[in-house]
Amino acid sequence: MPEVPSLTYAIALPPKDAIAYFEAKGYAVTFNWHDLWQEAHARAFTVAGVARLDVLEDIREALTTHLKEGKGEYRFHKQLEPTLRSKGWWGKRTETGADGKPRVVRMGSPARLRLIFRQNIQTAYMAGRYRQMHENAEARPFWQYVAVLDSKTRPGHKMLHGRVFRHDDPFWHSHYPPNGWGCRCRVRALSPHRMEKEGLTTESGARHMVTQQREVLNRHTGEVQTRPVTGYRMPGADGAIAWTDLGFSYNPGAAGLANMLGEGIRKLEGATHPVAAATVRRLASGETFTAWQAKPEGDFPLAVLRGEDAARIGATSTVARLSPETYAKQCRHHPELTQADYARAQDVVEQGERLQDGTKNLLFLLDEPGGHVVVVKATQEADELFVTSMRRLSQGEARRNSEVRRLRKKQPGSDR
Repeated sequence: MPEVPSLTYAIALPPKDAIAYFEAKGYAVTFNWHDLWQEAHARAFTVAGVARLDVLEDIREALTTHLKEGKGEYRFHKQLEPTLRSKGWWGKRTETGADGKPRVVRMGSPARLRLIFRQNIQTAYMAGRYRQMHENAEARPFWQYVAVLDSKTRPGHKMLHGRVFRHDDPFWHSHYPPNGWGCRCRVRALSPHRMEKEGLTTESGARHMVTQQREVLNRHTGEVQTRPVTGYRMPGADGAIAWTDLGFSYNPGAAGLANMLGEGIRKLEGATHPVAAATVRRLASGETFTAWQAKPEGDFPLAVLRGEDAARIGATSTVARLSPETYAKQCRHHPELTQADYARAQDVVEQGERLQDGTKNLLFLLDEPGGHVVVVKATQEADELFVTSMRRLSQGEARRNSEVRRLRKKQPGSDR
């Protein structure tokens, strides 16, 4: 079997981001491809019709091996088919559906393995590509949709070819490739200089994104369900719409950000303090935090405590996370805080005065003009740390001094 044509452009792409996206997934057992909906696919690995965890593990292991070692589709097929045959996941078999009725279903086959391989590898590579592009969005903020213009290309994908949107445009929330079964499209990142040199202009999806409900039959239960699908209405008189395929109206890279952050937190826990501290500073001051602010999913690693500080509140973890719930509270009570403020959280926990509030809370006070207060709390199990509050100190000296005295009086003592 030949290699996947749509992946030839990714030869120069370091696979570590694709591997990180893929390995960060958990497992989910489903019967139909639409049982696990859209963003959930970025958080869990599944193959429709696989009801056994060990079979899922075998398929995922083979895909991970390809990503790490660069093995092709033929090797994937050759490695996996004997294993799946030995476990009974091959050919046709009778399964009992959720309605209790038996039905004949097709399990593994060469065509099925080809679809599993191409869709998962393409999605993983594009999620890794998205992560790299997002981190470099300041230098190359314009993204161009690029389709493979041959006889197999869908009309909607041909219509999108060459169109340019800003990296933070809502168009990319739904249409970042792959946005359909077997989609071979990709995205090209462009600098302002390149845009000018090529005479390109940007479009905006802000007023052109449309959503439609479509019916889908759950063959397992016989139930007809409705699912949303998103389209981009082309500017102009005809108003043609480029729809995603059903189940593809999401960005696998953006949806996988929570997975990436979760994997990052685990790695930070094992890193030395200087390395971990430098990493959270970079994350909080860059495009990663910007993307998370736009759609907070999963916990963001905002600061890393020294071991002795974590021990003061009985914590075994040193990474202080900002949860989506706390961030929403922060936006309500401290809307004045900018990304630059949050990016200073690491400086506050390193340079600030430590004030303990009970057995589980540690308050960090950076007493200077433009200083901040950061409160970190250990969970009851002591295996996680969370930033529960962050705010600025008053700018005026008299008011700031009064505020600091109040904070110190509230605590039983300080380390200064």
